[in-house]
Amino acid sequence: MWMPSLDNRHGPKYLRIVEAMAADIEAGRLPVGERLPTHRDLAWKLGVTVGTVSRAYAEGERRGLLVGEIGRGSFVQAGSRSARGLAMPDEGGPQAIEFGMNRPPPALPPPEFAEALTALAAAPALGELLTYQPHAGRWSHRVAGARWLARRGLEVPPDRVLVTSGAQHAICTALMALAEPGETILTESLTWPGTRALANLLQLTLKPVEMDEEGVLPDAFEAACRANGARIFYTMPTLHNPTTATLSIERRQAIAGIADRYGITILEDDVYGMLQVGAPPALAAYAPDRTIYITATSKSVTPCLRVGFVALPEDRIMRFGAAGRAINWMAPPVMAEILAGWIMDGRVDGLTARIRSDVDARQAVAARCLDGFAYAMAPGSFHAWLSLPDPWRAPDIVTAGRQRGLALSSTEIFVPARGDVPHAVRVSLTAPPTHADLERGLTTLAALLRDRPAPCLAEA
Repeated sequence: MWMPSLDNRHGPKYLRIVEAMAADIEAGRLPVGERLPTHRDLAWKLGVTVGTVSRAYAEGERRGLLVGEIGRGSFVQAGSRSARGLAMPDEGGPQAIEFGMNRPPPALPPPEFAEALTALAAAPALGELLTYQPHAGRWSHRVAGARWLARRGLEVPPDRVLVTSGAQHAICTALMALAEPGETILTESLTWPGTRALANLLQLTLKPVEMDEEGVLPDAFEAACRANGARIFYTMPTLHNPTTATLSIERRQAIAGIADRYGITILEDDVYGMLQVGAPPALAAYAPDRTIYITATSKSVTPCLRVGFVALPEDRIMRFGAAGRAINWMAPPVMAEILAGWIMDGRVDGLTARIRSDVDARQAVAARCLDGFAYAMAPGSFHAWLSLPDPWRAPDIVTAGRQRGLALSSTEIFVPARGDVPHAVRVSLTAPPTHADLERGLTTLAALLRDRPAPCLAEA
């Protein structure tokens, strides 16, 4: 049984466990497929709480180090890599090019951020921001949030808009507030890995619903509602992660009607919605009384502002607010003040347009380098969903890519329940620092795919 060494490590205990895990994977002491101790067993051996281990495993899954399977345990997954392996080249090998993380282009930190901090430091109201705030957010920040949501076709009064510490905080809060341990949560057949990590942590079961190139299928959604007794549907209907699919207006209307008939609460994750010009209105516009709408700034403005907004039906506000207060009293008010100012004076639109412009240029590089391969890449999408040619399989390309200096996320992390892993890989176009790095990495990846995988590559 694996026993991590926390000696000479610093910081919170859960992060020290993750760092030890990453180091042991990199050193070969934790091979692919190795089953990790149960949360309770490892907590007892380390003398920490079960919650600490649960948080460590959730973070390990988010980083792509392990995969949790309900009823079986947690396992080191194919293609896992440590943080050091991403940041540094292998001995004598090429510098790793990051293709696994979806983030705004790193070369575009907003110069407006430094200006905003300088102005805020001299503002008379600074003192008011340096103390505890209402857990739902300052009223001026909620007003700004309502104005931002209007850009997605949502006319929501400020008293139904809450300020959160990003989208992940909001999703966790919603699941804690509305779901009971052991409950089934519906989601697309491929989904954001963070939802799977949260489901494991909160002891929820994810039930995949079939989707096609446009997104979730209404007939499959209705069948799942009828068969599983589920009450919650988590979905990313605009620029879906990882497939880049966007639901049409007709499908949004169909999904909204089905949710209403079966009493389903929709958790709409619209963190990418602001990036697609001409995107359909948010799903919440068609089911306002059934949808908890979640958005944040980490993709469309800047990751340094850990601020998000949630629009809630009136009858969900108290439960959501109580759960949010329990895990994180308030969103960072200084960050929220900066964002609110940018929203109210319109500067946020220029920041988002700057990101879109760079994404367009990166997509042009990808179209040139991946010519001849099958992939989905929607306007505004940070990534391409690349179908693998035979005989390549997802674990093989992740392992082979790492050997060539390419850091790819395991496709397995997007599968919400045990089942077949699609023969595809998500390639983040915005993670490489420069367009030249992107082109070099995609050229390497294309050459790799034109070759054949080595025997037993996934186990290498």
